[in-house]
Parts: sequence; structure tokens; C-alpha cells
Amino acid sequence: MDIDSAGLLHKLYTTALFDGGLRGVLSDLASAYPDVPISYQAQCVFENTFYDCAIYNMGIDVERRLASAQSANPLPPVALKCDMADVGRTADFVSPADVEKCDFYDEFLKDYDGINRGIGVVLHRQGVDSAFVAAAFPRRLGQKQEDDVLGVFRFLRPHLQSAFNLLLELEKRENRFRHSEFWLDQIPSAACVVDGEGKVLHLNRQAEQTLKTSDSLYVDRSVRLSARSSFSRKVLQYALNVSSVDGTPAGPLALTPDGRAGSLVFVTPIRHRDQVHPSLAPFITRRYPLLVTILDPEEVPIKSERTLAAAFGLTQRESLLLQELILGASLRDAADRLEISYFTARNHLASITSKTGCHSQSEIIRKGSQFLAKLSARQELQQAQ
Repeated sequence: MDIDSAGLLHKLYTTALFDGGLRGVLSDLASAYPDVPISYQAQCVFENTFYDCAIYNMGIDVERRLASAQSANPLPPVALKCDMADVGRTADFVSPADVEKCDFYDEFLKDYDGINRGIGVVLHRQGVDSAFVAAAFPRRLGQKQEDDVLGVFRFLRPHLQSAFNLLLELEKRENRFRHSEFWLDQIPSAACVVDGEGKVLHLNRQAEQTLKTSDSLYVDRSVRLSARSSFSRKVLQYALNVSSVDGTPAGPLALTPDGRAGSLVFVTPIRHRDQVHPSLAPFITRRYPLLVTILDPEEVPIKSERTLAAAFGLTQRESLLLQELILGASLRDAADRLEISYFTARNHLASITSKTGCHSQSEIIRKGSQFLAKLSARQELQQAQ
């Protein structure tokens, strides 16, 4: 069958860059070969569940049926064995006759015209996880049709791998923390960015001054954020562990025991995007950098929007919007009060969602309210002393 090679390559790289995946080119292949099941799969090869998948020419219920299958699929493990410099053929590792004898064939494959072999391009593999593009062949399809698809896969192989590696590298770079000095200085309290072990990556100007004079926190010789007392060290380490391991904010936590006057620390993971594309997730170590904000309730009378900006790394407009929502305004009412468009308010809300690690407007309001309540209680204790 004639394939528009140039068109496929154009679509491959265009969809990779602008859509963050490879589905566009696969849908074209599936249309060109309607009798051949074609798929993209990112999975643990020993399980029937996927990090991400797109399956064509097998009906609308195939993913559910595949996920509910109890027996092991003998075809995906070939992705760990075959040569990535060529198109892999399952028949080189498990014969079609042996496939037809396995439990998975009876449970699943025979219902799809008796699929008993396949070919595939391995895009990436790591441990028992692999991402690959595959074509499966029913028993009735002959060698000529298989060779035709094989030729197309051989042409596409280096480009599919290149596009996937491009996606992977872009995602890794997106997860690295860069260019933070500017927005850190917009935070109206002492703030710094650290890695999961407390190594300081960036400081704003106020943090540089605070850490030189603070009775609680300082930067040690290994450039790690540390505390002067054992109590403060335990509090700091707890907050860093919670945010690094669980990916959730911690605080505000008092650095002094028994309600004594002193600073508070708030730690929250910095997320550049709401999520990594599911097809890339198993191949990326997701260790977010952490924003550490040091708050001194006695420093100035703290406005709630200023505190929210400091704690979550929000801009002034974002923190004002969050304050309006906490006070009970709808998003449209909040936009009217701030004299901004509803579209702008939605953009601010999306940014707040990403920065706070929340998934809904109600969760954002709850998290902001809890933070302000904790800080207010701490101020009242100190004022009563």
C-alpha cells in the first residue's frame, strides 16, 4: 500500500511537539491498514494495565477488556528483549503456535481474529517498563501484508524513537527548576528554593538577610538549609520530607516549641505543569523542587493576600483572587471586584491550581483557608504572651 511518507513524518513531529504525544500519526497508519490492529502502549510489560495507550482497529471496548484480562500477555515482554535498532518481531521470541496455546489467547486474542504475532518499535525502556508502537496480525493475514507493514515500521522507526526522545527531553527540562530568581524576589517574605534534601538552589534578597540573622535557620557549609536547635531541625526536616515524598504542602509550622515567639516555616512543592504526560511518566523521576517560606508573624501586620503570596509563590493578582474566593466570592464576582476579565481570572485560577498542587477550586479555597487559620492562631498566641 502506498503511504505518504513525507506527510507521516510531518504529522509525527508536529503532533509530538504541539500535542505532546504520537497518536496523530498512529491514527493515519490505522486508517491505511484497517485490518491491522495498531497501538501505542506505555506499560509494565508483565501487566495488562497501561500508563498510557492508544489502540486502533480493535473496537471501542478493547482497553477495558484488556485491563480486565487475568492471564499474562506473552507479546509485550518481547519489548525488553528485542534490538531497539530494528523493528522487533514477536515470532523471533515466541512462535505464533505457542501464542495460540497460552491462556491469554483463549481469554482475549482469539476474539480479535486470532491475533498470534506482532511487530513493534521500542521507543524507550527502563526496568520492566517500556513504551512501544506495535502492529498485531490476525491469523488470516498473510506474509505479504505483514511485510508491507514491516516496511513502513522500518521507515518510521528512527523517527518514532527520535520524536519520543524529544518529548522525553522536553519533559525532563520542564521538570528542572530554572530562572527562579525573578519571581522569588516578588514573594513578600523570606523565601528560598531547595531540593528534597534541603540543598539551597536559590534565595530571594529577604531570605539572604533573614538567614544571616535568624535565631532559627541558617545555610550550613554544605549549602543546605539547616536549623540551630534540635527542635527546629526536626520541624524543618519533617516539612521537607512531607513535601518531597508526598508532594503536598507542609505548614505553617512553628520553629519554636510551646507557642513561644518565633518564625514559622511553610514548605510546598513547585510544580511547573499539572502533570507529566502519562506516556512519559514511568521514565521520569518526578522530584519537585521545594519552595520554603519563612514567616515572622511579628514582623508586620500581615495582610492575608500578602501571606498567601508568600506561602504559595503566587503573584499579587493571584493572591488577591484567592483571597476573594476564600471570602466566598464566585470566580465571576471575584473578577468583577478585581476589575479583571473572567478569562483573566480563569487563567489566574489555573496558575494557582498548579502552584498549590490542588485539583479543584474548592480544594484551593480549603487549603488557603486552613493556612490562614493556622497563621492567625499562631499570631494570637504570640500577642497574648
